[in-house]
Amino acid sequence: MFFSHRGSCFQQNQKSFSTTLVQIALLTLLVISSVHPSLAQSLETDRVQYPNAQVAFICGPQLKAGSSLNPAPWFDATARTMGITLGDRLPRIAPFGPMAMDSQTKEWRNVIAGRVSVASRSTIVTGRGTWFTKDVDANGSAPDYNGRLRIWDSGGVVRSVQVKSVESDTRLTLTAPWPYATVSNTVADTYYPDPDWNSNADRYYSDNYYDTALVQYINYYRTGDTRFLEYARKTADALWHSQWIGDGTVTGGPNHLPPRSMAFAGLMLRALDGRPEMWDYLEREVRATFTAWVYLRKNNATLFYDIREDGYAQLYAVMMAKVLPDSYPLYGNGTLKGSTGTASDGAAKRASYLSQVEDTAVNFFGRLQRPDGSWRADVDDGPDPNSQNRDVEQPFMVGLYLESVVLLHQLTANANVKTNLVNQLTRSVRHLYNDTYEKNDPVTNLPSYKWRSFFYYWGGGTVAEPNKYNPPSPHTIACGLANCGSDGVDVRRHLNSTIHHAFGYAYFITGEQVYKDMGDEVFDASYGERVDGIHALAGSGKGKDYDMNYRASGRYLVWRLASRSKGTPASSRPTPVRNPTMMTRPRTTARPFAAPQPSF
Repeated sequence: MFFSHRGSCFQQNQKSFSTTLVQIALLTLLVISSVHPSLAQSLETDRVQYPNAQVAFICGPQLKAGSSLNPAPWFDATARTMGITLGDRLPRIAPFGPMAMDSQTKEWRNVIAGRVSVASRSTIVTGRGTWFTKDVDANGSAPDYNGRLRIWDSGGVVRSVQVKSVESDTRLTLTAPWPYATVSNTVADTYYPDPDWNSNADRYYSDNYYDTALVQYINYYRTGDTRFLEYARKTADALWHSQWIGDGTVTGGPNHLPPRSMAFAGLMLRALDGRPEMWDYLEREVRATFTAWVYLRKNNATLFYDIREDGYAQLYAVMMAKVLPDSYPLYGNGTLKGSTGTASDGAAKRASYLSQVEDTAVNFFGRLQRPDGSWRADVDDGPDPNSQNRDVEQPFMVGLYLESVVLLHQLTANANVKTNLVNQLTRSVRHLYNDTYEKNDPVTNLPSYKWRSFFYYWGGGTVAEPNKYNPPSPHTIACGLANCGSDGVDVRRHLNSTIHHAFGYAYFITGEQVYKDMGDEVFDASYGERVDGIHALAGSGKGKDYDMNYRASGRYLVWRLASRSKGTPASSRPTPVRNPTMMTRPRTTARPFAAPQPSF
């Protein structure tokens, strides 16, 4: 009886325990069902909805501005305030200059169209073959873009004046009478030697370096504020008419842009936004650049230039593989002249691009990634052996190349290519975080702060000191936390700006928590308040700094919440396309012009 009673008690307890387990399980499922659908629902509600798949591909997934899902509100606040500041400041018409005579052709470069004439003591400037309404803006932002004009006088001296109004393409009015001798049929530019920037042309070039039009389009889709759409269009149109693109006529020479400063993503968005005449030039330039910088170099033992230049060439080719229309108008002589026909082979060109970028992604970039996850190059900052860097990696440049890895992974249907891209991405971000990120190195004169930034150079060294960056010495003393020059903590954290998205996509495609943890740490170091509230240079007032931070970082905020292992919202899923077999015959071109290496 005793044992029978004991057995009965055990059975009763077992039933009670089982019931409790079921209740706990049901309660757990209830909690999970109430939390995860809420997160998914919030993500669906707070995610930007784009007008079409092509725009979505270029801009990437974004949270709506002000979303509670963003753990760093400063990121959104600065995107808006600085976006407005830059949008108001950047000109409707890009500056032309400085004027220069080509020593071989004897033709003037960097001048406004046509020839100008002005009589002594007159305020009226007349033109022949001029486009004053396209080339001169009397109402742009001061001091750089508000009617600046320089005229080559009868004595061969460049004279600076200012424009009060533009009446037509052949007549404008100065703010003061022309005090020099009458001059006829001469040249002019709109160059202004701004003492803070060297010139307005330099400032304009810098402000657009990392694609302000792209960022302003992203701002528009995130906020719904039509001011940003107007800024995006204005910025793209100004760049299109600038001396660096010339309405689709610049295909070589000293004004021809290297990949890093083409800013073609924003121009592709503008082509999708009412200006299809841009496609012809963009496609030809992307094809020529990709062929010369990457495709013809796919068997090289080293990168052709560096991971940023080569990476941009790859990135624009990947974009073309998705967004080039089936048909578009041709403008072989530029968009200021009539159309020269219609291209109807856009689908075949997309297939060709996809086939070739799949090839170079694996057989060039994938092959050249080192076992440690890095990409290396030689970088000469000057003739001094201490400035001649050898076999070095620049982490912030890697982040730019990884934009192409992410987009191609979404686009390709080739399983082997996908696997290779995942390996490139995950090896890279682990290496970047574990080897090149100063998470715990203290700011020695401000010991409560950590640097929390990526090194500018990692691996290799210089001609004078071959192992200088292998590994680099930790940073020590800061000139201050912010706004104090190149040794400020915020300046160092600015080097994080191009890498955030990569941690997010690594988490998105693998579901491995380590990538989210890495990404959250780096994102907070740049934009958050969780640890110390020091930020990167997104709010510095420079377009270059702003665009580095906002061209791709916002994608991280979606991908950190949308790991496929937890169920991806349908509109976040990449849309694969059929694996193409068609290839185009490579074009051969000379090595492209390489401009001097900038600091960022």
